[in-house]
Amino acid sequence: MKRKKLTASMIALVMSVSLPMTTYAANWYLEDGSVTVNADNSGQTVTQGSTSTPDEAPVITQRNSSAETSSTITINASENATANVTISDVNIKTRDAAVSTNGKGNVNIELDGTNTLKSGVNHAGLEKNSDGNQGKLTITDENENGKLIATGGDGAAGIGGGYGGDGNDITITGGEITATGGDCGAGIGGGTSAGGKNITIAGGKVTATGGLGAAGIGGGFFGDGNDITITDGKVTATGGDYGAGIGGGNKGNGSNITITDGEVAATGGTNGAGIGGGLRKNGEKITVSGDATLKVQGGPTDAWDGAGAGIGNGGSLNEDYVSGQFTPVNGAETEPDTSNLTTGKIEYYAPGADMTKDKPTSTTLGSGQPEPASPGETGAPVEYRMQASASEPVQGNGKSTGYKAPVQGHFYQVVGQDGKAMIFCTAQKKDVLAIATDSDFAMLTGKMEDIEALRKQGVRRIIFATKRATSTFLLSELLEKRAYGEIWSLIHDGENVAFTAVEKKMDISSILTRLQTK
Repeated sequence: MKRKKLTASMIALVMSVSLPMTTYAANWYLEDGSVTVNADNSGQTVTQGSTSTPDEAPVITQRNSSAETSSTITINASENATANVTISDVNIKTRDAAVSTNGKGNVNIELDGTNTLKSGVNHAGLEKNSDGNQGKLTITDENENGKLIATGGDGAAGIGGGYGGDGNDITITGGEITATGGDCGAGIGGGTSAGGKNITIAGGKVTATGGLGAAGIGGGFFGDGNDITITDGKVTATGGDYGAGIGGGNKGNGSNITITDGEVAATGGTNGAGIGGGLRKNGEKITVSGDATLKVQGGPTDAWDGAGAGIGNGGSLNEDYVSGQFTPVNGAETEPDTSNLTTGKIEYYAPGADMTKDKPTSTTLGSGQPEPASPGETGAPVEYRMQASASEPVQGNGKSTGYKAPVQGHFYQVVGQDGKAMIFCTAQKKDVLAIATDSDFAMLTGKMEDIEALRKQGVRRIIFATKRATSTFLLSELLEKRAYGEIWSLIHDGENVAFTAVEKKMDISSILTRLQTK
């Protein structure tokens, strides 16, 4: 027995001394000083004080995370190497960069617990300047227990570039992330006079807020925001004054922005687009597809420039240099590519509206989305197009939709550009009345008193469809506009839609919901 025990002990001893050094992993406490991680093709080491130790999976933490520390974390990755670091319950406040990445290699940061990073002037909370770290920064939360609060100093991003630094090649796959830029710095992206590029969010809950003149996600002051992709997660992006929610900072463009999934709310700062350009700049090549659910809102106008678009350009102005007079110009909307939008949707909100409480001004639905319905109402699918008879249940894809013959009576007219009555089809399902004509131009018009009569017959919503546009409204909301006159008209001209109280020439399009048509 003794011999067997001795043999077992010797084997265990041999195995322990034979283990490679690369399996060593330890907790490194910031109370003991700043930490530097170096990764190259031969492995990874951690340096604290004068001691350098091989460690492939360091956990950098604090014994007491309720107390701020000025110790910092520096991560260096050489070309073709990847640094792997876990930060766990750190609370750093410093004049420098709380966490900085450097070198031509990649850096992976795993989040455990709550991590707070507050950096000084000109430094990002989690700093990745494209000239300092040319590889890829990936922030992960494998254990789904991680939180990161990164705040940049003035001139710098929350996550990304410091002063003058581009914030490029940043990927977030998980965690609860709150990134706030200092003045002129993006929430996630570029610092002052710098852009944000190749930014991907593929999971987690991300809240990104730009500082004055910067985007929530994208460019800093005078910086563009390009090649931004959201494939999953819940994202809230808010631009600082003159910056887009997602896209360009003050006088920065926003382009190649792709949202394929996830839940996104994007709000521009004053004059900035929700998604697209900052003040006086443009948004283009914007794609929304799959199950992406968007709420977008341009920033409000100010004394000089117009409001930003929901998706598109920032506000601008027309100025007469001779007289010195100027006119604010709202940013033009850019139609995003929604050809592959299926179960998702885009809701547009007016500048200044509360996106959690107020109704959108218009909605674009994916091809697989049911049409919107208010409580107690039935959404009517756009299957009533090209129907030969209004007296039979409307058919779609060979199946009955349960529609019935519509209410009777001359409660409205459909006329063409020449003012003559047009041929149209109608159908009714419960409290929804559908009116359709296979024409590019058509005007649906009538009197408020007839709308009241329709409502007494049980109709609560009207859907109007032409060849290239579909819109819908509640009768109750139209009746609220009666102070503007008795006659109303809803005009579809190609893809353009206008709703007017005729007698006072008041635009009442705010009560419409736009539906996507294919």
